[in-house]
Amino acid sequence: MEKIRHDSSYEWLSGESWKEWSASFFSMGWKIWGVVLITELFLFLFFKPTADCGRLRYGWLFIVRPSGLQLLLLFVYRLLTGRQKRVYSRRAMAGCAIFLLTSYAAVMAWVHTSVTLMPMVLLLPMLLTPLYKDRVMTLVQAALLVAAYVLDCVYFIPASSYFPVTTPFIEGSIFVGTVCGMLVALELVNDSAIVNDERSKRDSLTKLYNHESFYEELEYYQRRYEENRERFSLAVIDIDNFKNVNDTYGHAFGDVVLKEVADICARHKGAAGFCARYGGEEFAIIFKGAGVGQAEEMAEQIRQEFEQKMFTTPQGERSFSVSIGVAEYDRAYPGASAFFEVADAALYCAKREGKNQVRR
Repeated sequence: MEKIRHDSSYEWLSGESWKEWSASFFSMGWKIWGVVLITELFLFLFFKPTADCGRLRYGWLFIVRPSGLQLLLLFVYRLLTGRQKRVYSRRAMAGCAIFLLTSYAAVMAWVHTSVTLMPMVLLLPMLLTPLYKDRVMTLVQAALLVAAYVLDCVYFIPASSYFPVTTPFIEGSIFVGTVCGMLVALELVNDSAIVNDERSKRDSLTKLYNHESFYEELEYYQRRYEENRERFSLAVIDIDNFKNVNDTYGHAFGDVVLKEVADICARHKGAAGFCARYGGEEFAIIFKGAGVGQAEEMAEQIRQEFEQKMFTTPQGERSFSVSIGVAEYDRAYPGASAFFEVADAALYCAKREGKNQVRR
């Protein structure tokens, strides 16, 4: 399989993406800290004081000290990720996350040296390495965890001042706490996968669904009609003379116009409707449960609202227009593209008859 090559822009994150990532890891850190603290307090309730260790010493060694250290690490992470820039290194994001997760796991392993299962927590940070999408940072994470385990074996276990007696109950409680920590980490992985999947279906400029997602949805509605006769209509929208807009005012201004059309379409698609950027200056809306007459009325509302929108240009206030074609899925078509061509033909009819109108 050919190796995927990323351009230089892949190595950087926008300020918005950095803020989103750092907030996600910070939230996960809080949740894991809470899980660890609850587990430690739960075990404290069943601790039986001995001559070697009273409740105060036990509380200091196995609750205050580890929880306090983890809390301090969480706020150090917050400081590291809180600086404001325009762009951020993707590896810096991964490095900050590795620092937090490795430190968290190491504190638990190095403090609870008498628990035979505890070194297993050093594996938890590896669950999140797929998020970094970087083989080097994954190897760095693995190397740090191995180093933490070696330190646990050669220094922290021999240097421990007190080994509380472990029982199956204690081991089981810690195992349950570890599983809860894993669930918190996996929640972040799953959320990231869902977000990435959603982003792959969206147009980066307008945040509407993209061309591929549109056809997936149109095919779904087509099947629903053929199975249950659930009616729907389609509107295809095109900005009139958009090339002239770009040539006259620049592509940045053209992007503003595109986003305005997208916002208007999103507002008028209805609660159950579907809106997508079909490509270029062309948009498409699926009106669920609407006949062609109702779809034509909603399309006319879109046309009028956009026509009334004023844009500030170097030559003064300007307005622009859209042409719209609508069609109802009222019979079987050989495919989704065949039905789209019906609405597209209505759009070009509106273009030929003078633009800035709705046709079916």
